[in-house]
Amino acid sequence: MASERMESVPPRWTLKFSVTGGGVESCCMAESHAAMTSEVLDCMAASLTLGISLAIPKTSEIFPLRAGHGANSGVSFLGVGRLCHPAWGGFFSIRTNKEIRNSWHFECDAIETCPKTPVISAPEQTYLSTCPVCQNQIDVTALEPFTKLKCPFCGQMVRVRRKFDHFIIQRQIGEGGMSRVFEAEDETLGRRVALKILNPQYGRDAARVEQFRQEALITANVNHPNVIKLYSVGYDQGYFYIAMELVTGGSLEQRIRKEGSIKEEESLRIGREVAEGLRAAQQQGLIHRDVKPANILFTETGTAKVVDFGLALFVERGPDASGEIWATPYYVAPEKVIENREDYRSDIFSLGASLYHALTGRPPHKVDSNDIAELRRVKCRRVVLEDSGVRFAPRTAHVVNRMLAFRPQERCANYDETVEELRLAEGLVGQSGYRLRFATRRARWLAVAAAVLALAFGIGWFARSTGERTAVAITDSGDDIERDLTGGGVTLQAGRKTLAERFLQAREMMVRELRFAEAGHQFEQIIKSGEARQPTLNWARYNAALCAIVLGKREEAARHMADMAGDTGEGGSLVTAELAAFFKTLGGRLAGLNGGAEDSGSADYGTAPEAVLGRLIEGLAGWHLGDPQTGMEDLRRFSTILKESLTLPEWVPLYAGLLKPYEHDMRLLASVDKLKEPASEDEAKEALDLLRETRAKLQTRGRWDEVLEERAKEFRQDLARLRMERQRREMAEAAVLRQKELAQLAEITAALPSLSQGYDFERVTSLLKDIQFQSPEVQAALEGKLYLYEQARAFLEQWFADVAEKGWQGRFQRLSGAPLEGRVTEASLRQVTISLERGVVTLPLDTLSPETLLDSAQSFAAQVTDSTDYYTRQERIAVFARVAGLHSLSATVAAQLMEEHRGFRQRWMKVAQ
Repeated sequence: MASERMESVPPRWTLKFSVTGGGVESCCMAESHAAMTSEVLDCMAASLTLGISLAIPKTSEIFPLRAGHGANSGVSFLGVGRLCHPAWGGFFSIRTNKEIRNSWHFECDAIETCPKTPVISAPEQTYLSTCPVCQNQIDVTALEPFTKLKCPFCGQMVRVRRKFDHFIIQRQIGEGGMSRVFEAEDETLGRRVALKILNPQYGRDAARVEQFRQEALITANVNHPNVIKLYSVGYDQGYFYIAMELVTGGSLEQRIRKEGSIKEEESLRIGREVAEGLRAAQQQGLIHRDVKPANILFTETGTAKVVDFGLALFVERGPDASGEIWATPYYVAPEKVIENREDYRSDIFSLGASLYHALTGRPPHKVDSNDIAELRRVKCRRVVLEDSGVRFAPRTAHVVNRMLAFRPQERCANYDETVEELRLAEGLVGQSGYRLRFATRRARWLAVAAAVLALAFGIGWFARSTGERTAVAITDSGDDIERDLTGGGVTLQAGRKTLAERFLQAREMMVRELRFAEAGHQFEQIIKSGEARQPTLNWARYNAALCAIVLGKREEAARHMADMAGDTGEGGSLVTAELAAFFKTLGGRLAGLNGGAEDSGSADYGTAPEAVLGRLIEGLAGWHLGDPQTGMEDLRRFSTILKESLTLPEWVPLYAGLLKPYEHDMRLLASVDKLKEPASEDEAKEALDLLRETRAKLQTRGRWDEVLEERAKEFRQDLARLRMERQRREMAEAAVLRQKELAQLAEITAALPSLSQGYDFERVTSLLKDIQFQSPEVQAALEGKLYLYEQARAFLEQWFADVAEKGWQGRFQRLSGAPLEGRVTEASLRQVTISLERGVVTLPLDTLSPETLLDSAQSFAAQVTDSTDYYTRQERIAVFARVAGLHSLSATVAAQLMEEHRGFRQRWMKVAQ
């Protein structure tokens, strides 16, 4: 089926024109001296045509224009005879029959704009679309993109308004309140894209268009596997469009509608991938502002991608007296509705609300109104996953509930923490053993604490009976009891069971469940309570610092280490000299926390059995905050010591639970260590793919994320270097080939006239079709010559048909001999039959001059009423004149035709070059 052809019927504006000695504040004013001539229109008038480029053959200079009203109007001359406005996507042609020099200006009330609020406005255009079936033109001005209608001429159902710039719409794939989304083909790059076409009202405000353009530029820089890539934005036919990466796996909203709810583990995986995409956007200064299931799309393989960054910002209107807001009520954060403020934590809330919907099959808030008062009332209600009545893993409920916290400060502190929480919850789905072990251990410690309480009660009663001396003895005995019940570094005291229980619970969260944020908070409370004795206090500081390191809180970790170094507990009954030395050494090394400024491989942590934990925390400090390679080595040493040592306290191996995600990442990173400088583009691309996949699969990230990005940057530079070297080689080879093929083309061109038998170009076209050049430039020149001879043949075939149908009366010039007056009645490549007053004469066709054939062809063309047929005939006349050597006549016809027919202009410029 023929492709759609869209033409615009220009509005006409009459411009007042005057010459002045200086600048005048009017609609359009020249900023430089220029000369401009043409041969059309009346004396003091001009025609401005929006959307069509019309050449001005005699324009002597290129000159800039600007709009006098509105500093942001942005009208300027970009080429010979063309006045362009970037927001319109078209340009004006200016024509006048006067030559103007010196300063001058136009006055035009028709396109004046408000000085304060520039608005994209222009006279209403009429858009005509050519029916692909009958080739008649249909007025489609009032129709939406990709409208299906019955052609009023042939009655066939056709699609109109399918082409926007270089994008051809194939089908509609979505629709929202302010846009429609289509699958389209990019004719320039030959790829499929998602083309979002905004409703016209969003493309008319110049300020909003500029705001969105800036947002789009930032969004286009977000290059992440979990973010839909934005290719380009543009404006055509009164519509603003966005071209984006096309994915075919549907949206989360569609999946919820189809499946009811999404499996727990898969929902958490989707949430983690979306959080990673939002994190990449935040690093570019973006917040999404409209995270919802409809804006979470999937690839064919199920990878989640976030779409529509910046659209929410684009349509945001600020305070609105109508009581309505632009947001999605189900998922909008409370602070946006209640206080009209938002930041990245608002996106975290919206992501949590989307996960709640995916897990339960219904949104967290049931609201059917955009009224702000109603939304505020509804959003004041706290939501927890347990209220849904569906059972989920405790870790899943914890992370979703935290994301849905009413106060932003109660949510995850940043996206790193959000991703970590979701990853851990994903890994713990279906694993109930942790809860059982913790419950058993907790019951055991409660029993021990109860026994201590009972013993303390009995001893206290005995003390009251025997006096002060016995009480002193009892105190010593109490120290012995505490020493025996240290419980892995935790001092249990009679009457302190709550503190002990909280310490053990926090450590369990940290080493078993990897809930670093919550565990760190618990240890902070223990430290601040003032109730913890040494060494419990320093172990709380150690664990709080460890959690802070994993969460990237450098200053907080350094503070705890400094406190440990300054308060070792030395001299206390439960702190040995070796343990005090360990606290002092480790605290001093990490008080500055430059990621382990010293080489921890040479660190002497002393002889305390617990000293191996120094290797662990310094390894984590290097991994997350300093040198990740050194950190990796420390963690490996710690793992080796745990496996080989037989003298460690029984509670120290509990910390091995922390290593699981790090060991996973170490295995991934082993392949990265083997990467070498690439010798080819393929090797560089493979390395980049490996680095990208490794980054996506990392469970801990830390400083390795930055290291891998640096490695990726090096390989991108290598790739650019290798590509440049290849291109230089190819350019050198192409230059040699081009010169060789140009010489061959010159020989062929010189031989073409000898291959023509009169006006029979069959042998010429056959030869040109059989030739192929490798150089694109030479091949294009060859195709230009083939175009000329094929059109010349078409000219003759049309002339033969016209003669057979109508005949032609006129003067026949011959290449030799006297001219003849008569009427031609038959014609072919071999001969023509002409009726004269004295009889009929038959002559070979090649005895007639080309001027005779062209005069008669112009006569036939003048009788045509169909514009398409007329332009086709004029094109063939211009081509035949060129092939026949009548260059002046060919240029005259072509110049006129180029002004009126864009397609011919493009073809003719290739031939002219």
